[in-house]
Amino acid sequence: MTGPYPQPGSWGPPPPRKSQTGAVIGTIVGVVLMLGIGTWAVVGIISSRHSTDAGGSTTSPTRTTSRAPRTSSVNSVQYHVNDCVWLDVDTSERVACTSDKAALQINLVIPQKSKCPGDFGKYGDNWYSDESAIRYCASLTVPKGQCVKMDLEGSGLVERVACGANPQTYQVTDVVSGTDGSTACAKVPNTDDVWFYQSNLSGQFACLKQLGG
Repeated sequence: MTGPYPQPGSWGPPPPRKSQTGAVIGTIVGVVLMLGIGTWAVVGIISSRHSTDAGGSTTSPTRTTSRAPRTSSVNSVQYHVNDCVWLDVDTSERVACTSDKAALQINLVIPQKSKCPGDFGKYGDNWYSDESAIRYCASLTVPKGQCVKMDLEGSGLVERVACGANPQTYQVTDVVSGTDGSTACAKVPNTDDVWFYQSNLSGQFACLKQLGG
């Protein structure tokens, strides 16, 4: 006899369901571990980059003095390319490039209204004569180990002097090659200023250390 009655063997309570508590706990633990490992990895990467940056910043940046053009009152002397001079605005004088007085070498002679090209504003020197309307662009010609006194913001003086802890006195600690003066002199200890050496086209820079204030 069939019908809406329980069939033989179907009496009794349903079988017990398996507990899901263990699976839920396992899932939560796995998520927590993954988050923890991810956070640890991010912190490790940031710390590593910070350490690398801090370790690579041991060299102080090289400074360069801004050299604005100056007016010379010396009108009786006209210089030419490759001439060597020592320079005081009132008493500029041409000397032999082998002289122990030679401080600057003329690289360009251009109209006063023109500007010295490239990086002369950082690594060279320039001045002009109102009477002749000529501008001179010059580089340092002081050899390695010797000294120069520079008063660029006052008298305009640039001349060779004996080395000593005197005001405005700099020593040429090295002459290096490169395309950028600040980069080329960055590894030279205690570099306070950089100039083109002999010519803006020489590919050499004089690295200067200030001896006096």
